[in-house]
Amino acid sequence: MPAACNLGSNFFSSLVLIAAIGLNPLTAGESAEALFKRATSALSSGDYTAAEQGFLAVLKVEPRNVGALGNLGVVYFRTHRYVQAIDTYKRALRVAPTDSALLTNLGLVHIRQEQFAAALPIFQKLGADPQNLKARELYATCLIGTGKYSEARDVLSAEPKNAGVLYMLGIALTHLKQTDAAHAAWSRMMESASPAQASMLMGKASYETEKFEDAAGYFRKALEYDPQLTDAHRELGKALISLRENDAAEKELRQTAPDDAEALYFLGGLLAQNNRPDAIPILEKARKLSPDFWGSWYYLGKIELDQGRVREAVADLGHAASLKTDEASVQYQLGRAFQKAGRPADAKAAFDRVRQLKAGALQKEVDSLAKP
Repeated sequence: MPAACNLGSNFFSSLVLIAAIGLNPLTAGESAEALFKRATSALSSGDYTAAEQGFLAVLKVEPRNVGALGNLGVVYFRTHRYVQAIDTYKRALRVAPTDSALLTNLGLVHIRQEQFAAALPIFQKLGADPQNLKARELYATCLIGTGKYSEARDVLSAEPKNAGVLYMLGIALTHLKQTDAAHAAWSRMMESASPAQASMLMGKASYETEKFEDAAGYFRKALEYDPQLTDAHRELGKALISLRENDAAEKELRQTAPDDAEALYFLGGLLAQNNRPDAIPILEKARKLSPDFWGSWYYLGKIELDQGRVREAVADLGHAASLKTDEASVQYQLGRAFQKAGRPADAKAAFDRVRQLKAGALQKEVDSLAKP
């Protein structure tokens, strides 16, 4: 089963939430100012439809209004429309290229999309400010996400040791095969967090390092400490999928919050692999909640292909490929869809991409094993 935002969500969600931008430096007219205030109020109350309409209305009057652009980006982020959020923040940054809030939010959207290479220079720049601890933590997240474990270790070793820093430090050290040091970091993490939080972080650390039995144990312990911790059901379900305990995984994933798009994706993907018809509405709901996540498009396209709905499969798998350009399984299924659609040249290009991606992954593994 293809992974779903593992590094991005596991590192990012426990560290920082995106913030609304309250500045409105370019407002000139009374009507635009009133629209902005109403849209900001809607954003604060979680009425994202009204907020989006309001900020778009402001931008019709003042296309360079940084406050409206920044908050519109927040709307897109919170409604999981990450491609639009990125485009909106870039538009705002053309007006205010040094605005740290805009840069931070753009970097956070890239992280949520697992585009760590794109986020890395943003947080490297912001982290140069000695007061911006959060930016340096996110810089380390990007270093880990791009496989630069030694650099991540060096950055994290110099930071105050809160639970998030110790968690990431342990991940970096594990990849560097410095097992004793990793365990020491995680032991300190356990001491600095609440029992439920510590169990969650240890479970995530175990999951990231493919110790799925350990991960499942930690997530169960987190639920013992806090039975209302619905995220633990999601993470436990993911670990159980990796352990091939599918019935138990389904049970856990069905206990998550109804709007948990990642849990819905994993549940839908699990059901799809077992040819369950109830996979389709679950994946469609996941796609609606998070339209810029490739995984739901992929599984729906795969189902459509298996059902002989070739035109729909080509469209959905093609969209998945545009959202996740480095996933070999997407390219393989897209190649199959092109074959059935009578497009041999496109099929060949997709299969060539599969071979390229697999060769690159193998080389990366070889390089990793060769490191001392």
